[in-house]
Amino acid sequence: MLTRRILIAASLAGSMVAAGSAFAQGQPIVGISTVTTYSADARITAVDPNARTVSLAFTNGATAVRQVSPSVANFAQTKVGDNVSLAFEDRLTFVLSGPNTQTPRDRDTTVTVAAGGGGAGVAGASAGQAVANWWVTGVNPSAGTISLINPGGGEVRTYNVSTPEGRAQLPRVKPGDSVTAINSSVAVIAITPKS
Repeated sequence: MLTRRILIAASLAGSMVAAGSAFAQGQPIVGISTVTTYSADARITAVDPNARTVSLAFTNGATAVRQVSPSVANFAQTKVGDNVSLAFEDRLTFVLSGPNTQTPRDRDTTVTVAAGGGGAGVAGASAGQAVANWWVTGVNPSAGTISLINPGGGEVRTYNVSTPEGRAQLPRVKPGDSVTAINSSVAVIAITPKS
């Protein structure tokens, strides 16, 4: 015979199982690290040899400052006004949100700290983190690739998943899922002068 205590206990147990299931669905999957390469044409608007950066004006009107990889041998010959074709290496780390998890808002945060002391000079450091959400358009676990598009626009990019742990997560990713880029690094890996 069912007593009131058994019904209350069963009800509480059922609520806890449902809550646990919802919590498990909301857990993010961490560590899908990717790498892709692409190229673009641009005009160099500034060169900083000490920081190994170039400022670029792209043909579509966009501008950016990009780090230049140490592997670019002709960086010293690069000068303002050069029209060039650039190869980029884009490294991203993504978190896949579960079906009932709200993604964080896009943001770009930079923190700069400087310290100085009487005659000792000034020292400083700067760090940045960009958080951006992307939509999954395709996944190929056997090839170790994931195709994504920025919801704000742009082209679909296919990334190679670079770690065994990330490749193991790919079967869990489905087209239409949201992924959040939590770490990104874009470096110029080749500069070719254009005539």
